[in-house]
Amino acid sequence: MNTLDFSQARFLLTDVDDTLTSHGRLLPQTYQALWALADAGIHIIPVTGGCAGWCDQIIRTWPVAGVIGESGGFYIVKDSEHRTRWHYWQDLMSHRADQAAIVQTIDNLPLPFDVQYAKDQSFRHVDVAIDYNQDARLTPDQADTVVHSLRQAGFSVKQSSIHINVWRGAFDKGAMARRLLAEQWQLTDTQMQQQVVFVGDAPNDESMFEFFPNSVGVANIARHLEHMTHHPKAITPSASGDGVTELIQTWLASKGQATTLGQ
Repeated sequence: MNTLDFSQARFLLTDVDDTLTSHGRLLPQTYQALWALADAGIHIIPVTGGCAGWCDQIIRTWPVAGVIGESGGFYIVKDSEHRTRWHYWQDLMSHRADQAAIVQTIDNLPLPFDVQYAKDQSFRHVDVAIDYNQDARLTPDQADTVVHSLRQAGFSVKQSSIHINVWRGAFDKGAMARRLLAEQWQLTDTQMQQQVVFVGDAPNDESMFEFFPNSVGVANIARHLEHMTHHPKAITPSASGDGVTELIQTWLASKGQATTLGQ
């Protein structure tokens, strides 16, 4: 029932916060597993709601072929001379103007409680992140109120495990993942679905679960499933980075064949 097909898999696309990281930290066994998979010839592409500054560090220091950031607002790859190349959904000037409009809207919301922007907001190029489960806390009802209010204002809004991400535009993680794979590897949609394994942990990964058949949730996704329409095909036995490590170990042991993982 939860069989993953690794026979044509060439890419691991993975969320970062609470998927690769465990309690906010990238554990050594998870990082070593990423290196082992990269050494086996698999292209690793983090797909995160994280900020541009975080993504710049990832593309420079992790064993990755590219990185998608700010919920699909941009992707970064390296050229043949190892220089970073940034590709935005639209253009940086338009995204910056949209950011300013979102911040003005948030600041003018008639909310009976305070909201805090993510500590990394100054390092974001495209979206606006409201902290609800990292340094600051919002109750579930308060978070729902913020999400509803911003959607009513015409913005795209998704919740990760730590932030409420807000942007203007018809993009998300799944749309930018397909663009990157088409532009950089010339893959068709069918080839993407055959060659990609995706792993995530939260509702903002739904567009990835919907499109990629070989999709995996780490165990901590369980608390979100009842609120999600599109679910992963398999769920790892362990949470967060340990779950990703289990996925990679299963993949490498499969020798390119279909195999069963977790729940």
